[in-house]
Amino acid sequence: MFKGLGNLGNIASMMAAFKDLPHKMQELNARMQNEHVRGDSACGRVFVVVNCVGQVQSVNIAQDGMSNAEIEQGVLEATNAAGAAAKQTYAEAIQAMVADMNLDIPGVDGLLTSLIGR
Repeated sequence: MFKGLGNLGNIASMMAAFKDLPHKMQELNARMQNEHVRGDSACGRVFVVVNCVGQVQSVNIAQDGMSNAEIEQGVLEATNAAGAAAKQTYAEAIQAMVADMNLDIPGVDGLLTSLIGR
């Protein structure tokens, strides 16, 4: 009777997984706070390290001969690159968590990502 519903036929196990979701998200956030990614500027003389919840951890500028405008542009580029890498890493971690929890519902990983603003 429920063959056409795929994993939706197993409502009880999905409800149990949803009960664990807040705890799993807390664990994921804690792990992402300790995971770092790096973004480099186009000129290669500025790099920014952020954790995977978007907090800047360090900025390195090899400013020899760079104008203020070049430094500012380099910081912008490196920060944006690091932020994009952090968001990608976070999204991949959510996808893995959803798969591990057998929450095989189309779009649930995207929903979780949008709910936390990543």
